[in-house]
Parts: sequence; structure tokens; C-alpha cells
Amino acid sequence: IGRGIALRLAKAQASVAIVGRREDRGNAVVEEMRTVGGQEPKFEFISCDAFLLNNVKECVQKFKAEHSSLDFLVLTQGIATTQGRTETTEGIDQKLSVHFYSRMCFIHNLLALMENSPSPRVLSVLSAGVHSPYKSFRDDPDLKKNYSIKNAADFAGFYNDLALDALSRENPHIAFIHSAPGLVKTEWGRQFPSYLRYPVRLMQLMVCKPVHECAEYMCEALFNPEIHGGFHLRSEKAEPASPTSLQDEARDFVWNHTKDIIMKTENS
Repeated sequence: IGRGIALRLAKAQASVAIVGRREDRGNAVVEEMRTVGGQEPKFEFISCDAFLLNNVKECVQKFKAEHSSLDFLVLTQGIATTQGRTETTEGIDQKLSVHFYSRMCFIHNLLALMENSPSPRVLSVLSAGVHSPYKSFRDDPDLKKNYSIKNAADFAGFYNDLALDALSRENPHIAFIHSAPGLVKTEWGRQFPSYLRYPVRLMQLMVCKPVHECAEYMCEALFNPEIHGGFHLRSEKAEPASPTSLQDEARDFVWNHTKDIIMKTENS
């Protein structure tokens, strides 16, 4: 999905920096962007393992050394696995790190550059309007006691809603968008065991939309001239989505928790 969005932005003649773990795949996407967008925009790859927030901060420092503003920040990093809670060296579960904490770390550290843009937008592609609320946010804010695959998915989606909503109130100049891509023909699920991986591949062939179609829907909120700041939820077809329950009750608590996690890793 990230590749598809990058190519769509290149088609629109935007300069694009993509971030990922594998340099070979990143450089291949850069070449694809040059084919689509030509030689005038600047396309680049920055290496970063987003499991660790300190890696995210180092990546941001590299980007800020070369750039003075940022129009769009698109966050699509993810992992599909059936493993239980698996902590990084920073004490954060891998799924929760890539689906939530690393995304907020990118945003937190790039806000200053986005303030220099005339119409900055943040897009987090995950599960807007699809997930349930994570009701144990006060008793188990780190999901250490109640971990399950469903709770991890609801946690990440719910926390994305809450954090982006809170950020929009602190930064009214910036639009914060959480979207759901729906079913897409990607490599999602390649970490699954074979008894799950093959049915997923069959489903993708039969019912999933192609990546370029998903990218069009995801980019609608980036290109929409009617969006000026605020918090927005978008469905897989770029239609407004509804927030879950507990949005107002949980927002400030979860955002303060998130900032504490980001600051704690900065000081570690």
C-alpha cells in the first residue's frame, strides 16, 4: 500500500521520500517513481527499522538535515503475524510499535517541518471505522495484561483515532487523517504459517482490490481541496467513517500515555 501511494504521489509530480527496512526494495520503488514522475521531482529512500522509536528519531534527523518543510506525511508500516506479544528492546510490542507508536513518533518529530507547509496533511493507513474500541485503555494502557490478536488490532486502530484527534486539536493548521484500506492485493500475511498464508493468498486473488485502486482512494484525502486541518476518518472508498465509542472519554488519557512512551525512549 505504501508503494502504491508513493507511485500515486510521484504521478502527481510530488517529490517523495520513502522509508523502509530493505534498501533493495526501497531503491526499486525509487526507480518506479522516476519512471512515473520523471526526473524533475526528487525521489529518495531512507533506511529505517520502525520497530524501534529511537530508529525513527534517527531517520527523522536525517530527513530534517536535507528538508525544511513537509506537505504530506503518510504512514503505512505494518506487520501481519499470529505471534503473541513480542517486545522490542524498548519494551514495546512489535505490532503496537509499527501500527501505532512508531507512527506517532514520526508525527511528533516532524510537526515543526509540517508547520512550514501551506496545507500539511498526515495520513495513517490502518483501520478507521473498522476496529472496536479498546476498553481497557486505563487499566492496561500498554496491552501487557490482556494481549490477543484482536485486542492488538483494536488497540492500534483505537489509539490511532485518539492520538490523531488529539494532535488535530493541538495543531489546527494540520489535517490528520486515519483511513482503512480494505482488502488489497499486497504481500500482507507473508509471515503467516502456511495453513493461513495460502487461504489469504486465494482470498486476495478473488476479492481484493489492486494496489493502484487502493492508492487512489487513500490519496483522496491528501488531494481534497476542501480539507483544511482537523481530524478525519476515511473508509476504504474515501468516504467519511464513524469514530468508535469512548472517543471523547479516552482521548486525553491515551495521548498523554503516548507522549510519555515517546519521551521515555528519547531518554533511554
